Amino acid sequence: MRCSTVTETIVRSPKLDEKTSFYQVYGTGIPNVDSLTFDRFSRWWNRSKVQGDLPNLWRVATVDEQVVGIAINSVLESLGWGAIWELVVDREWRNQGIGTSLVLESEQALLKQNPNLTHFVVGVKVHNPRSIPFVERLGYGIQSLVLRLDGDVPHRLEEQELNVNIARLDDIPTLLHLVPDTYWGHRDHKTLEYSIRGGNCYVMREQSSNMVVGFVRFEYDPDLVDTTIISFSYRQGYGISVIEATLEEVATRRAIFWVQDKHEEILDYLYAEDFQRAEAEFVARKRVRHLL
Repeated sequence: MRCSTVTETIVRSPKLDEKTSFYQVYGTGIPNVDSLTFDRFSRWWNRSKVQGDLPNLWRVATVDEQVVGIAINSVLESLGWGAIWELVVDREWRNQGIGTSLVLESEQALLKQNPNLTHFVVGVKVHNPRSIPFVERLGYGIQSLVLRLDGDVPHRLEEQELNVNIARLDDIPTLLHLVPDTYWGHRDHKTLEYSIRGGNCYVMREQSSNMVVGFVRFEYDPDLVDTTIISFSYRQGYGISVIEATLEEVATRRAIFWVQDKHEEILDYLYAEDFQRAEAEFVARKRVRHLL
């Protein structure tokens, strides 16, 4: 362990020439949980720079200008939450208060971005039980569990109840009224627009009424061979139909779903289809106090 008494730790926005060191520290997090290639990270970094999130919401902790910790934050407008998406301290610099400094500075940055936030939220991997008392000491409380389910894609070649079409930007107003996505349960116009422009997004409609009842996005990670990562939202009462139609559209051998524990019917269906839990994370929330 390094000694941090030589100089102080500074938490600030990342500099543009710190992309590589930021990524290197990010990669020291819990292994086999968040696999992210440098190319994918670079696209994330560049998009955040254009949108203004990089200077406003991303943070680094530095000692003598060396990056020793990072935080990636986002405002979930539809929920009124400020989310700490990623929080990593380099192994050699842990247990020295750097993680606490990153969280506190992240909260300040999130409130500056949106003073009307009601809660802060952070995802805590169940693989890392030491992080639970850490966030609890900072006032967060575990409120739900999100599970990643992996499995082979079943194809029954049955006639589907729903029509599946490529999503368009003018679908967004309707999509905002669906049950929010099954990960953290947020809906956001900007996120939907970005997803649809990126392709691999589909809208599902009831055949008889043409009513929109579902939205699904497919993602592909080059590190996950022959696998589709699926995020989705649905109209109340159509969850299973949306899942069935989604699985018929998947072209890969395997699929990955992230589903919050409150979606019991969907979890039950996926488990019955032999999907297995690959990992999980707790969602911890803290009510916002007037920090500014």
